[in-house]
Amino acid sequence: MSPVTFGIASDHPCFGRRNVFSSWRTGSLTGHRRMARIAVLAAACCGVLLCGTAVAAQTPDTAVLRVDLPAGRSYPITTASNITQVSVASPDVADVLVMGSRDLVINGRGSGESDVILWLADAPLRHYRVSVHAPPDRQQVVLAVKFAEVRRDFLRNLGLSGLYRGNHARVGTGQFNTDNGFNGNTGSFTLPNAAGFGTVLTDFGTSTLLGLLDADEQTGTARILAEPTLMAGNKDTASFLAGGEIPIPVAQNSASGIPTITILWREFGIKLNFVAEVVSDSVIRLHLRPEVSSLDFNNALTISGFKVPALRSRHIESTVDVRRDQSLIISGMMDDERQKTKDGIPFLKDIPILGSLFSSTTWQRNETELLIIVTPTVTDPMHPRPQDVMHFSPDSVLPAHEALEPRLPSSLAKP
Repeated sequence: MSPVTFGIASDHPCFGRRNVFSSWRTGSLTGHRRMARIAVLAAACCGVLLCGTAVAAQTPDTAVLRVDLPAGRSYPITTASNITQVSVASPDVADVLVMGSRDLVINGRGSGESDVILWLADAPLRHYRVSVHAPPDRQQVVLAVKFAEVRRDFLRNLGLSGLYRGNHARVGTGQFNTDNGFNGNTGSFTLPNAAGFGTVLTDFGTSTLLGLLDADEQTGTARILAEPTLMAGNKDTASFLAGGEIPIPVAQNSASGIPTITILWREFGIKLNFVAEVVSDSVIRLHLRPEVSSLDFNNALTISGFKVPALRSRHIESTVDVRRDQSLIISGMMDDERQKTKDGIPFLKDIPILGSLFSSTTWQRNETELLIIVTPTVTDPMHPRPQDVMHFSPDSVLPAHEALEPRLPSSLAKP
């Protein structure tokens, strides 16, 4: 850079000092160059220091703590030392309210993510990453239902049948009320298939009397415990069935006038249908219909040659509000049914002691205890529970490797 010169007239008093002025100006510019170089070097050093400080500030020694917060809810924080400064990245997502020197509250305001950083007096800073979402968003409901039933059955039959056959009269009770069980040629009697476990048949040593004692007693217990678990999205419908279907023949009229048989399938087993709605982060509304049914061949019907078993069913349909992760008994029943049936000849069956000769008695008792418990749990599909995730080990065998092995190079023949 050439020295800067100024034009001055020859008769000017300073004309004789032109060289001095030029020399001073040249020296002054040289000094400015040195000062500029020093300033550039100082600025570079400061820039390096600032960059190093910024890098150090971007990589703190504290980990990022994640907070999942529904909108409209608060998350309190208490520190061990005094809070000096607080920084919030997005106040529209999460806001901070300082309650004291060591206490503050993070309030969820709108959906999104925001960073909250706390500077402490005598401790490292804390970095929180707050994820705010609406309560019904990104949530699923896992419903666990428990059926517990204990049933005790008791049945006792005691009957006495008698037959008197004379030359001019015949009197029969019970199994002998008709001659269907007698052989017309030999006169022998055949016990029916419906006879009890113990029978005593005697003719009392005569040819005119015949007696039959039929005694049977049945006791049984049954215990049913079913624990179906089903997952569904918020406000979605889910159904579950563990059992089967039985065919039920149904007769229908046809155009030709000849009835046709169609098959109607009926489900049985353990069934569960429910619709869940997350009302808030603590309450879940459930509309559910659990059912446990089993085949009952004791009350089966025969339709057009088909034996169709009856269904023993226990079900409930209700809409309830349940707190999340809380078990609630939605149904309970204690049933004690007793029945006594006495069948015999009118008036004679009521005679004390002797009335047993003209009657048969049946005692029946059924006890049933039923309990249904539901437990709803809210889960995040992005972060499912460990028990809801199934881990499979990868298959190390190449598909169709045996078929391709003859065509592969020797180095790739073995997997």
